[in-house]
Amino acid sequence: MWPFSMYPEHSPSSVDGKTYDYVIVGGGTAGCVVASRLSEDPDVSVLVIEKGHVKDNIVSCMPLLSQNMFLGDVLQVQSNRWSEPIPGANRRRNRLWAVEGIGENAITDPKSNVRGHKGPIELRQFPFPFVWTSYLGQAVEKLGLRLEKDINDPAAPAMGSFNFDTAIDNRGNRISALTAYLSKTVASQRRDRLTICTGTVASRLEADAQTGLVTGVRIRKSKGQPQEFSVKKLPVVGATLSDHYSIPIMLEVPRKETFHILETIWGIWHLLLWLFVGKGLFGLTSISTTIYVRTGAIDKDTMQVKSRDEEGHDNLDASLSCNVPDIEVMVMPNSSVERAVERHTFMSLYPTLVQPHDSGRVELACTDPLAQPRITYPMFTNEHDITTARLAVRFTMRLADELQQSGYPYPARLAFAPGQDPTMLEEWEKGAPIEYLPVPAPVTSPTLDSRKSRVVLESTSGTAERRGPHESKTWRNVTDDEIDDYMRRVCHTSLHFSGTCPMSNDKRSGVVDQKLLVHGFSNLRIADTSVFPKIPSCHTMALVMVVAERCADLVKATWEGKKLQ
Repeated sequence: MWPFSMYPEHSPSSVDGKTYDYVIVGGGTAGCVVASRLSEDPDVSVLVIEKGHVKDNIVSCMPLLSQNMFLGDVLQVQSNRWSEPIPGANRRRNRLWAVEGIGENAITDPKSNVRGHKGPIELRQFPFPFVWTSYLGQAVEKLGLRLEKDINDPAAPAMGSFNFDTAIDNRGNRISALTAYLSKTVASQRRDRLTICTGTVASRLEADAQTGLVTGVRIRKSKGQPQEFSVKKLPVVGATLSDHYSIPIMLEVPRKETFHILETIWGIWHLLLWLFVGKGLFGLTSISTTIYVRTGAIDKDTMQVKSRDEEGHDNLDASLSCNVPDIEVMVMPNSSVERAVERHTFMSLYPTLVQPHDSGRVELACTDPLAQPRITYPMFTNEHDITTARLAVRFTMRLADELQQSGYPYPARLAFAPGQDPTMLEEWEKGAPIEYLPVPAPVTSPTLDSRKSRVVLESTSGTAERRGPHESKTWRNVTDDEIDDYMRRVCHTSLHFSGTCPMSNDKRSGVVDQKLLVHGFSNLRIADTSVFPKIPSCHTMALVMVVAERCADLVKATWEGKKLQ
């Protein structure tokens, strides 16, 4: 554990045959919270089973670097999980990133009047030190949105540009569920009742269908010979996968106006700043500002946001469920496509669908607990979602246009967007890994008509010369077909996977009840994003912690009830 001390981890052999009051499978965000809360009681024993390990190193502590999924094993990032071919995206696959390890992502706000002040996780807001930030604010206001500081303030509007909350402590270190709930100090102090078993997977649950009790968990090392396992089958498990997905829109700006400056000698300076005083660009996250909008409030001709609808109702009243935003536009001073675009420096406007209507599936591919599941990813399979995504892209291009016209003193060319010179996009596509390439369809029936475009993956040398000069289009004259073509080629996950074990009192439509108990069992609960019956319009970290805290309360109440019997 960074920088010097060792975390008390256990191997599968050290817990073999032992009995525990509580067994927690998965040591991610929710697992850390539940384990910490349950082990507060000195009279119980808690076992946490986690496939990954504790890697609280210098990279995981650094806010900006800890978001770099391409660092692989340093952050225990799993990059070999791919979706099935997506009909609505040229039948290409999407990489579905995951982290295996204790803690993962990470509530209080020291400066807020409407937040708690003594919780395990502190939230802070940090503005970017780039010139474009003030000009972008002017562009946002010209589109009819307000600039707000706290999206969770009860008085905040339903739509607007909001400062982004970041889990960073006063020393510039990233706060995770591990450091907040299951730190080395906590794990060591509770060693007599808290066991954290890493490098381990649960291969089978020992369950009694007649009594509805899970009596044991079979485990094995996360590396080694596969073995079969079986659990009780519920028809809804995995059937309702939902996720936020995003369409990168990028402007090429000077290197000094982006995080790309860290690729120069200035990167050493910023690294030293963070190491010694917790400051500099490495002490920031990739998002400082985010914009929430509801497409129903956008004028389709002007892309202006209307404060009131045709009947005079307030579109900004956050207390009305009809005003829930369905678009988020994240603002990032870096590239937002999955692979590097060489020799270019970007800032990104990142429109994201946060209320998708369709759902996918997660299914077991075989009985090997280490095998990747079969994932049908829900992207562009619903006409409502396609229409919403088109409008999100056009709105974002209007926002980019306003930034360009705002007086921003540096060039800000729209480089990655529909209707632009395709040469850069085609060159980027040629670097795609083999898993990403389109898979021929046995039946051609995608929702987005694939006959209108194709992913250009073959050699395109000389293509630009043959085409001649390209006249870039704007939000006004770019066509729906051009937007559809672009979205099919670049859209990817926003990493908010949800809904595969939804909550419902009816076992025909849900996996867990309102107490998070799996239907048919009296001592098996699920606590993570999978229990959401509907994906929320926000980032999921805080919500996972709320579910985990509630789960711990429910388990403790049940335990206390049994002691009184």
